[in-house]
Amino acid sequence: ALINKIIENKKISKYSHKQVENNYKPIKKNLEYKPKIAVYTCITGKYDKEILEPFIESENIDFYLFTDSMEEKSENWKINPIPKQVNENYNNIFKNRYLKMHPYELFKDYDYSIYIDGNVRVMSDLTELVYSVNKKTGIAMHKHQFRECICDEIEVCKIKNKGNYNEMKKQIKNYIQEGFPKKFGMLEAAIIVTDLKNEVAKKILKDWWNEFISTQSLRDQISLQYVVWKNNFKIDDIGVLGSNLYRNPKFRINIH
Repeated sequence: ALINKIIENKKISKYSHKQVENNYKPIKKNLEYKPKIAVYTCITGKYDKEILEPFIESENIDFYLFTDSMEEKSENWKINPIPKQVNENYNNIFKNRYLKMHPYELFKDYDYSIYIDGNVRVMSDLTELVYSVNKKTGIAMHKHQFRECICDEIEVCKIKNKGNYNEMKKQIKNYIQEGFPKKFGMLEAAIIVTDLKNEVAKKILKDWWNEFISTQSLRDQISLQYVVWKNNFKIDDIGVLGSNLYRNPKFRINIH
């Protein structure tokens, strides 16, 4: 009996570790109801050379690719032009970020949207991700696997030559003077699940866009944490998809 108990405890420990690792929380759901989901990405200026076809089809999920090159062909993605007003008024970086942060304008007939970066391939059904969304915020992302401080993030950006380092330093200085904590936590913005009916989600995304365009740093991750804090939420209120995007079996990441 003692041996059986030890074996059972090991099994529980094993699966409890997995639960913590992936950060998924089982939620009772109506299996007969399938939410209508729009999965979308945006490719501009041929930044991502290859269109990554999803490995799954689902009757409740539609795939949309927004691009400034209508010559693109795809078996699974519905090719859409970037909205005219966005295409005419912004450069490639801002075109992508506008669509990334305005799903509620693009998909009014859907329950949820799932934004994915152009270098992300969908490997399995994404429906269950919407059940992880925290109803307080209406948004779900992964936590950053390496960093919890935007001060560290900009130093990595400097090494990788991403964004405008001097502007990022000014941006963070202003945030800290306002009271933003240095080790607030960080999110990965490569996957964003949004409850399109949630008004708080709309406000967070609008605030994120306004904060992003008000700076010259060109890095949306820097302003994201500030906006979460400014709206009186914690990283845990949004980072519910897990602590490591690269170990999420639902996606495969191609390094740019």
